[in-house]
Amino acid sequence: MQNVQIKQVDAFTRKPFTGNPAAVVVDADGLSSTEMQKIAREMNVSETVFVLNTDSEETDLRLRWFTPSQEVDLCGHATIAAFHVLAEEGAFGLEVEEPQSFIVETRSGNLVVDVEWREFQPYIKFSLPIPEFFPYPGDIAVLCGALGLSEIELSLKVKPQITGSGYCYIPLKTYDSLKTLDPNISLLRKINEQHDIVGFALVTDDTGNKNVDWHMRFFAPSLGVLEDPVTGSANGPMAAFLLHNGFIDKSQQVFTFRAEQGRFVSRPGTVTVYMQQREGIIEELQIAGQAVTVMTGNLFMTANQPDHF
Repeated sequence: MQNVQIKQVDAFTRKPFTGNPAAVVVDADGLSSTEMQKIAREMNVSETVFVLNTDSEETDLRLRWFTPSQEVDLCGHATIAAFHVLAEEGAFGLEVEEPQSFIVETRSGNLVVDVEWREFQPYIKFSLPIPEFFPYPGDIAVLCGALGLSEIELSLKVKPQITGSGYCYIPLKTYDSLKTLDPNISLLRKINEQHDIVGFALVTDDTGNKNVDWHMRFFAPSLGVLEDPVTGSANGPMAAFLLHNGFIDKSQQVFTFRAEQGRFVSRPGTVTVYMQQREGIIEELQIAGQAVTVMTGNLFMTANQPDHF
């Protein structure tokens, strides 16, 4: 019987039972992809992250992320969770109050992850791939119907757009529209199949708080995630979305944004987004946050267990 040590961590928050929960397996080298998927299904949080050693001389470690139904290329909150646990355990030479930088091997390419410290707690910051945006290819009325929205609730400034990685951004006029939307999950799955959309990010800058730049909700039923509490990989590209659509003064080169998500599923969290640009070209895009461990345990796996009864 194999004993797998596992932690559950709430990311993009310092308050337990808020933010986005992720399961973290630090020593995953002996696990197969099938076993990783079974563990992710058993934990049944939006993502379970597995930390592995790397064979590459160019990287320090490797991360793999699994939803309950499949492996994904990138997950922001689970990356925050993984490095929070590594910092807790002092793995890979991490020491309190000693900043450190890592190059991480992933399916989406190498990520640069920086671990800093705030009041003796790790503060994790990492770069994201620079997204490209394209017009939404489908019928916007059908999209609104699937999300439980009226077209008049959409922003007048910019229409829905998609990224090359399959995220669909739908800007809304008001916070109330974001709060009251009622998505039809089966219809969203059909739109996903038609247009190869991974997730739907609904966002508004109607925050009522000068310290918050936007609120977001994110739905990814095709990944087995009905509503994700706090999505780093979707909030990061919002800074690029603003630049791409002319909402940012291009004479300014360095930006810091504060995004909130999760309030409507009673798991509020905050993502900090950093962006550097020059003449409309993004030079660096990063997200950052903290986390808190809420559970530690052991998962027992029997060798050669059957997949079915």
